[in-house]
Amino acid sequence: MVQTGRRPGNSDTRNEILVAARSCFAEHGYTETSIRAVARRGGVDPALVHHYFTDKAGLFMATLQVPMDPRRVAETAMGDGPFNGERVVEGFLAQWERGPKPHTTFVTLAQAMCASPEVADAVREFLADRLALHGPPDEDRALAGRRRSLISSQLVGLAWTRYVVRMEPLASANRAEVARWAGPTLDRYATGPLPPAVVD
Repeated sequence: MVQTGRRPGNSDTRNEILVAARSCFAEHGYTETSIRAVARRGGVDPALVHHYFTDKAGLFMATLQVPMDPRRVAETAMGDGPFNGERVVEGFLAQWERGPKPHTTFVTLAQAMCASPEVADAVREFLADRLALHGPPDEDRALAGRRRSLISSQLVGLAWTRYVVRMEPLASANRAEVARWAGPTLDRYATGPLPPAVVD
């Protein structure tokens, strides 16, 4: 039975919630997993999940040790101004290069996605939900989805090449330089004209 109220805080409760969340995300993906479902599996009140992780995005990031929400990366990079691909690239790379062992978190995430289609599915759904970057507000959802997927491919591809493949000069170049190289491509994906989709 699900407990009511908040379980008294201890060092194990947070980890128990994470175990339950990993199981739920692996079975049902990001979209179909709810805070209530995780709470039921962990035997806690949903309020306790919110207490530790704030919301579903925060919980998912904690299960995969993702250091920063992609939405926050974009919001922080752009501020109040227009989309700026160079700032987004630098912000995205910066999140993986913090701490005593930079790059390790992305490599671990990449290994998890390669080993588990369920993890890859959950990451894809998470990015689609959180990476709200698109062109004019009146364009159709299909085109906005293409923009999101192209931007995601550029960011994840940069991180993969820099941290996993370690291809030079991308691996050793400073972030600002990489951002100057890749930023214009993100600008085009986010706000520029895109070729029409080919219908088979």
